[in-house]
Amino acid sequence: MHEREAITIDGDDELAALVALSALPGIAPARLWALLSLGPPSSVWERACRGALPRMTRGQATEEWQRWAVTIDQRGLLGAHRSQGITILPFGHVGYPELLMHDPDPPAVLYTSGPTSLDQRVSVAIVGTRRSTRYGHDVAHDLGAELAARGILVVSGLAHGIDAAAHAGAASADPACCVGVVASGLDRVYPANNRGLWHAVADRGCLVSEWPLGSAARPWRFPARNRLVAALSAAVVVVESAARGGSMYTVDEAVRRDRSVFAVPGSINSPASVGTNKLIGEGAQLLASTAELADALAPAAEQLQFEVDKDKRATGSDDETSWLLQLIGWEPITVDGIVATADRSPIDVTLEIERQIAAGTIVRQGVRVERVR
Repeated sequence: MHEREAITIDGDDELAALVALSALPGIAPARLWALLSLGPPSSVWERACRGALPRMTRGQATEEWQRWAVTIDQRGLLGAHRSQGITILPFGHVGYPELLMHDPDPPAVLYTSGPTSLDQRVSVAIVGTRRSTRYGHDVAHDLGAELAARGILVVSGLAHGIDAAAHAGAASADPACCVGVVASGLDRVYPANNRGLWHAVADRGCLVSEWPLGSAARPWRFPARNRLVAALSAAVVVVESAARGGSMYTVDEAVRRDRSVFAVPGSINSPASVGTNKLIGEGAQLLASTAELADALAPAAEQLQFEVDKDKRATGSDDETSWLLQLIGWEPITVDGIVATADRSPIDVTLEIERQIAAGTIVRQGVRVERVR
């Protein structure tokens, strides 16, 4: 598998250009990566404004991109995200989920909103049909609540039916442990009548998108969203599903990534359980109770926390022996500057920065971090 390099972001000009590139009409994840292979985001954006980008597919003319690009204030677009409290996570930089760093199809940039970080806690995706039965709704809600009560992040797509029930359960925990992955910009609530749950997840959990503000929920964005649901999770649970559809696409993406797949059995007379019963017949793990999965994942969650604590002790992350605190001193510094100075990988730097932010020793200021104690 090809290992990607961290995207070069050494200031607001580069970050603004990356946001603008991700907003190009019809820009799919693979096409965005292809553009970024041409050079730093600012240089690629300048080529877009000149109409000088290579024609990569028949479906999108560079002339259309140019007509759109010259109307955009990329600095203003960046400022709009910041004014709405949206965190921008370029690939390989502070806060970007470690699970995605080695993914076969990672997003070039993520946009997040909410107090819950995409940290190292165990995450489980709960997915299923939009046309759920009362049985499926109750199972998804109870499973979401039980996992969240044990500190396990519940990931789903914030769609109607099973997704919404799982998120409602996870959002009811204290603290909430819900991550909603959406197929639009974080200012475009979809579906519209899920607005209350959308805002509950944003207020108490975390909303995630790879599309910037203003992006509508286009049909082609939902498969991309589903692959991200699978990629962010250690396991995928299908509660109710037809034989085909978004849930099965998420399962395919989970299998591609060697994630565990669980299925909740249902009545052979229920159309909503055709897909889940089929998955069990094909080898998915049968989930017989809401406590079963939580119990199965509890040792993994405990081991993960042990490893984090052990790493903190080894690196001195809880006190001033941290290599990061010794390196950055008391002046603001970019993450790329830390990587270059410390001669460490972007992943190592990202993890240590996140540990120190959690410990309250440094704060993030845009693309820079600064020591506060």
